[in-house]
Amino acid sequence: MRTTGTTGMLLTLLRIGLGLFFLINAVVKLNAKALWENAQFMTGCDILPEWCSMPLTCIGMMMELVVGICLLMRIDYRGTTIWGTVMTGVFFLLYAQAWARGLDLSCACSGSTHHIDNYAMNTGARLLLVGGMLLLLWDSRRSGMSRRRKSPKFDFSDA
Repeated sequence: MRTTGTTGMLLTLLRIGLGLFFLINAVVKLNAKALWENAQFMTGCDILPEWCSMPLTCIGMMMELVVGICLLMRIDYRGTTIWGTVMTGVFFLLYAQAWARGLDLSCACSGSTHHIDNYAMNTGARLLLVGGMLLLLWDSRRSGMSRRRKSPKFDFSDA
């Protein structure tokens, strides 16, 4: 069942907007300084050992890049929305637990490093991202239009 009309147009705009958001965030993090600042944020969250910060930061950046491209091109829409929902959920939990524990962190978000003064607003922004991804996940279940590559079928019966 395809979503049509105003709802379909709004969901398409949301998909393109979130795709651009993730793609731009990933591209901004492609330099060493931004990766190091994001790793410092992961270290400051005080959940995992410090040696895990850089690998997790690189994985997160690559996930943002892949999810952004796949959302923009609507490639494997269902799988992309699942990964995007998991990714934004993890980001939301990082901010929420830092707020609940009273940690003093700085964030290297969207290319600018700033001290987090208002945890409620930052956590709320992450919650909006999770909500947007959940809407796209809902849309992916309804639309049934997943653009997957078809594997070629070879016939060897004559050989």
